[in-house]
Amino acid sequence: MENAMVSDAISGSSWSLPHPRSQQEVELHAYLTTLTLPLTHDKDDIFEWVAGNSPLCVFRSSTTWEVLRSRQEKKDWVDVVWFKGAVPKHCFTMWVTNYDRLPTRSRLAGWGMLVSAECAFCSRFDETRDHLMLTCEYSTQVWKEVLLRCQSPSTLLTNWSELLSWIRSSPSKKLTLLRKLATQTTIFHLWKQRNNLMHNQTSISPESIFYGIDKDMRNIISVRRVSKHFRSLMAMWLR
Repeated sequence: MENAMVSDAISGSSWSLPHPRSQQEVELHAYLTTLTLPLTHDKDDIFEWVAGNSPLCVFRSSTTWEVLRSRQEKKDWVDVVWFKGAVPKHCFTMWVTNYDRLPTRSRLAGWGMLVSAECAFCSRFDETRDHLMLTCEYSTQVWKEVLLRCQSPSTLLTNWSELLSWIRSSPSKKLTLLRKLATQTTIFHLWKQRNNLMHNQTSISPESIFYGIDKDMRNIISVRRVSKHFRSLMAMWLR
C-alpha cells in the first residue's frame, strides 16, 4: 500500500505479516525475524534508500544507475566512433564495425547458415570485416578517392588497427576530424552497397559509391559550417 507504515506490520510485540507466496517473501520474513522491532507508535517512521554503500534520504536515479551499471574503462577507440558533429547512423555503423559484429558472409557461414563465405563485391576472398571494408579491390578503389582528400597514408591500409592508427596520426585536429567523418561515411556507404548487392542484386561502380560519399561529406560540413571546428573542412575536402 502506498501510505502503509512499518507499524502496520506489527501486532503487539511481534511481526504481523501475510503468508509468503514466493521464495523472496520467505527470505524477507526470515530476515525480519533477525531485526529488533521498530520503536513505539509515538515515533515517526523514516526510510532510507541504500544505493551500494551510500544511504540516501531521497531517491536519486543517477546514483542508482551508477550502482546498477558497472562502469568500464574508457575504450581507446571511443573518440573515433563517438564525437561531436558526427552523423548518428554513421556512428552506429562504425561502432558495430569496430566491434566486428557486422553480419558479413564469413560470420553468417560460421553461424551455420547455408550461405557462401565469399565476398559479395569480388567473390574471390572470404567476406571478413577487414577484407570487405579495406582490402577488397572494389573497396580500395573507393578508398583511393577518399584518402586523397585526407592525406593518404604511406602504405595501403590492410587491417582495422591500421585504419584507426591512420585517423589518429594526423598532424592537426581539423585533419583528424576530417578523417573521422570521411572514414565513417565510407564505412557506411560500403556496407550499404554490400547490402544492396546482397538483397536487391543491384551493382554500382566504385565511382558511384564515392559520388555518394562526396555528396554526404559536403552536406555534413555545410550544415555544421558555423562551428569553428568545421569552418575550413570544406576547403580541405575539396582540394
